[in-house]
Amino acid sequence: MNDARSPIKRPPRLALSNWPVRAKVLAIVLVPLLLACAFGGLRISASATAARDLRVAATRADMVPAVADYMAALEGVLASATDGGDVPAALTAFGDRSSALRSRLDGTEVDDAVRLATNTLLDYGKDLVDKTTGGGNAIDLRTRVMTYAPLPITAETAITGLVSGDDDTVRSAGEALARAVGARGQMTMQQMLVDRGGELPEPELRSSMITLAGTEPSTVSAMGAYLGGSSDPAASLRSEMVKRMSLLSDPGVALVGNPDLLSSQLITRGIADGVIAETSRTIPATVEDQAAAARTAALRDAVLVGAAIVVALLIVAVVARSLIRPLRTLRTSALKVAHEDLAREVEQVRADGKTPPVQPIGVHTSEEIGQVAHAVDELHEQAVLLAGEQARLQMQVTDMFETLSRRNRSLVDQQLALIDRLESNEQDPDRLDSLFRLDHLAARMRRNGANLMVLAGARIPRDLAEPVPVVALVNAAASEVEDYTRITADHLPDSAVTGAAAGDLMHLLAELFDNALRYSPPATQVRVSAVHTGNGGLVLEIADTGLGMTESDLRVANTRLQSGGEVNPYTARHMGLFVVGRLAAQHGLVVRLRSTVSGQRGAGTTAGVYVPAELLVAAAPPPSAGPAPVSVPVEPVVVAAPVIESAPEPAPAGLLPQRRPGASGIAEPAPAPPEPRPESARSDVAAFFAPRQAATNAESRHARHAKEDSTDDDAIYQKMLSEWLVDPHELSQSTDLNWESVWDHGWSAAAAAENAPVLDHTVEGLPVRRPGARLVPGAPDDAGNGSGAHAARDPDAVRAGIVNHFGGVQAGRLRAQQERGAPDE
Repeated sequence: MNDARSPIKRPPRLALSNWPVRAKVLAIVLVPLLLACAFGGLRISASATAARDLRVAATRADMVPAVADYMAALEGVLASATDGGDVPAALTAFGDRSSALRSRLDGTEVDDAVRLATNTLLDYGKDLVDKTTGGGNAIDLRTRVMTYAPLPITAETAITGLVSGDDDTVRSAGEALARAVGARGQMTMQQMLVDRGGELPEPELRSSMITLAGTEPSTVSAMGAYLGGSSDPAASLRSEMVKRMSLLSDPGVALVGNPDLLSSQLITRGIADGVIAETSRTIPATVEDQAAAARTAALRDAVLVGAAIVVALLIVAVVARSLIRPLRTLRTSALKVAHEDLAREVEQVRADGKTPPVQPIGVHTSEEIGQVAHAVDELHEQAVLLAGEQARLQMQVTDMFETLSRRNRSLVDQQLALIDRLESNEQDPDRLDSLFRLDHLAARMRRNGANLMVLAGARIPRDLAEPVPVVALVNAAASEVEDYTRITADHLPDSAVTGAAAGDLMHLLAELFDNALRYSPPATQVRVSAVHTGNGGLVLEIADTGLGMTESDLRVANTRLQSGGEVNPYTARHMGLFVVGRLAAQHGLVVRLRSTVSGQRGAGTTAGVYVPAELLVAAAPPPSAGPAPVSVPVEPVVVAAPVIESAPEPAPAGLLPQRRPGASGIAEPAPAPPEPRPESARSDVAAFFAPRQAATNAESRHARHAKEDSTDDDAIYQKMLSEWLVDPHELSQSTDLNWESVWDHGWSAAAAAENAPVLDHTVEGLPVRRPGARLVPGAPDDAGNGSGAHAARDPDAVRAGIVNHFGGVQAGRLRAQQERGAPDE
């Protein structure tokens, strides 16, 4: 039955349910707010458009007086040229009016029709003036009248276009102005015909004047509408028009120089000038007032709409704040509880076992948000209770791990002691090879027990007080792995590591060695080197040529190393990585992994260990050796490293028995002794543990000491079986099983000595201490023999024993190779 749950189907990212509260509140008022903004914007836009149009209309209206003045100046030139007036003055006035009109036209935004009409006035008027005042080349009266006749109509078109708008008053005033300009133009043409009509035949003159008078009714009607139908100026316009029509229709009335016609024309012209003057003044003022009113209305609408929008936004902000602030407080407090308060409270529970009180979240409202805050407080309280129970359970599990690890280490230490005794008395190559393998397996089991103590969070007790050289640390770490012969060392400095960190650093290096050997081909070597940094630290690098790791795996591994051995679901699968990270964090070491060859896959992995300067000391100079004993060698013996009778080195671990170099592994012997060759400068760690070459069997038998009897061997073997290879359930039910070791007794004795009571006091009240009351029981090994120096030993006997011992090792390895049929690696 498949109990896997289907994945939770979450709404899309932009779904309404995923919107933040602020966005949801804004969405509630967004539609009416947008409508208000839209209508308000339309209102403001309409007012602004009207104001702009009226501003343009006002600018155009300012051009109307310029058109009227230009037509007046043109008519003045024609009148002066006709009746013999001051022509130069008229020409000067015409030039000024023409320049003013052209300047207005260039600076005013007008329609194309108005611009065309104005340019026509300027061009045709200039041409007419030039032809009229050209002296002997002046045009005749008929041509002058016919040329001038279209100009008043063009002026009416321009004026009508300039004052076009929606206001009836302005429109009627503009129409009246245009008709007045046209009426004045008609009076100008009639005056020229009356003054100079003698140049034309009477019938032609009368016909021309009747034709000109035919357009007067519409002009008079428009001007009368503006002036008012019952007003005196309107009545005068109508009566004068009738008078002129009657004179023109009477054939018996002479037209040339007729004073009645001239008087009637003068009256009509005066009324037209009055209309022109009034409308030229009122039209710009009226349009300007309307533009100002439109601007004021636009500003008023903008202010009102803006104020309404601001008020709406303020209301939205206040409502949103009343919702968002409690939610934000709730969210911040919940995250603080999850990431800070709960962890601190759990640590407090772990420290003293008491459950601390829960601080409530600062949201005390009675609505839904306040209810959620109260629910979070209850969850917090329950989480603290559960965390306390979990912390107590974890402490129990940790104590169990530590206890099991200590018992396991005690058994492994006893097993190693038994194996060492068996190795020292064993001569059978097969059994000796098996014992060596069992020795290494037990060493790995001891290191695994130490890993369990690290996993439990307990510090492995170390009794190292003196600094340990780096070379000794590397050699000790290499002795903890099975395939130590593949480890070679390059450029190891003479520095030493403080005793407080030496044991853990050796443990850390052993884990890195084990990992490098496990994940690299058996025929390759693992190189270890060290170099000092600029700040006085030391960098140890362990490089292999295995499959390596991908960049993503390297990043994950370095992250876990940097976390300092944090317990997570991957701890059991990556125990070595966890142990390295935690040991490094305890002493301030930095461990990083990288590819051996950057950018190349399958080139292996290099582990770098940075040791701070405060953990390093200068290595002590080696003690001076006495004169070597003189002996007659039976046969040349190749010595790999001076491991026998050398100066004692500090132990790599505190409570662990010191492993003798070469006692935990077997070097691969060559089929035949190699030829002597110069040694390279690099240091070979495998050589440190390599055995001497075996001597002949006869010499081995000659130099061998007396062996213990077989009964002792059988007893040792049976004891090892009884303590390690029996059923653990039966072992746990044993009543005489003592799980304490001699080191546990030592620690207990040290604690009792430290807490020894003071029974006597002096008269002054000072304590009287007894000599030796606070000394820890026990003494160095040399103290028990009653002498201050080692007993003298025969060098030949020692050499013969070692040669015999490793001869058996070599024979065992050769026999194992022959049985497997594999070449020496």
